[in-house]
Amino acid sequence: MKFILRLGCFLLSLSCSQSVDFRYNNIDNENLHAHAIKVSNSSTLWLSEQINTPRTNRYRLFVKYGQSLILKEINYKKWILPNLEFGVKPTDNLLLSGKFFGLHLDKDSPQIIGGGVHYLSGENNNWTISFQKSAINGLNDFRLVSTSFNIKKLIHQSFFDMYVDLGLNYYISNSYYSSVDLPKKIERDLNHIGLLFMTPFNSLNIIISLKVSSDNHLIQAALIKGF
Repeated sequence: MKFILRLGCFLLSLSCSQSVDFRYNNIDNENLHAHAIKVSNSSTLWLSEQINTPRTNRYRLFVKYGQSLILKEINYKKWILPNLEFGVKPTDNLLLSGKFFGLHLDKDSPQIIGGGVHYLSGENNNWTISFQKSAINGLNDFRLVSTSFNIKKLIHQSFFDMYVDLGLNYYISNSYYSSVDLPKKIERDLNHIGLLFMTPFNSLNIIISLKVSSDNHLIQAALIKGF
């Protein structure tokens, strides 16, 4: 019962804890294209977040809730965004993941939808190769679809697990914003390296992670619960 109440509080915070503005209308035409690329790159970095399974194999269903901070300011604001992801392990070597949630912003109500396939291999499943596709819908100015390919290495420690990953991301941002200075479609690659620490606490697992790309950086704090 306590866990259900805590999970309810976490889900409720999806509606009030984010600080982000996806809109283009506050940007002058001279900087509009560069701003759109920065917004798309940061959105793609956020969408590249994936669920990690704890070291125990007795669970088959996992729920992850987290908060992500984009470190470099966008239009004088540091983005704070939620993450809600699910994972199902039909076998010890295969994880299927999904993300389905929405946000309530001042001017937009974006919906995030995505899914991925993660294959675990090597001794003690220390290597993970994953493919994930995610999209942001419901924005006024653009729609973004991101495709991610990740290679991840798990390093076991006494009291925590450490993951080192390399991510290759490709995205397409289709603009609805009317301006001669902004193309209707932006297609770009965004690669990142990441470091994640996971430690058990009671029935939960606590995560602190960092992703670094050439355009921006992301820090996330998250909780994972297995069922």
